[in-house]
Amino acid sequence: MPISYTGLSIVLSKFPGRHETIKRLFKKNASFQILCEDYRQCSEALKYWNESTSEDAAARRKEYEALLRDLGEEISQSVSESK
Repeated sequence: MPISYTGLSIVLSKFPGRHETIKRLFKKNASFQILCEDYRQCSEALKYWNESTSEDAAARRKEYEALLRDLGEEISQSVSESK
């Protein structure tokens, strides 16, 4: 799967200084690939809700901010454990 169609590029941009470990994990670990894709999708959803004028926008923003934070922590933990 090309990088442009995965969450790898966005994860690399959010975690500078850990590129080699992230790339290695992404190549060998299907669960980490899914985690990166979830991070990408969540980032896109948050961007959508940040631009939305819907009545639900504020609540959805909070949900996606929390989810993105949790996914980021999970990515960080996976990277730290793989060293």
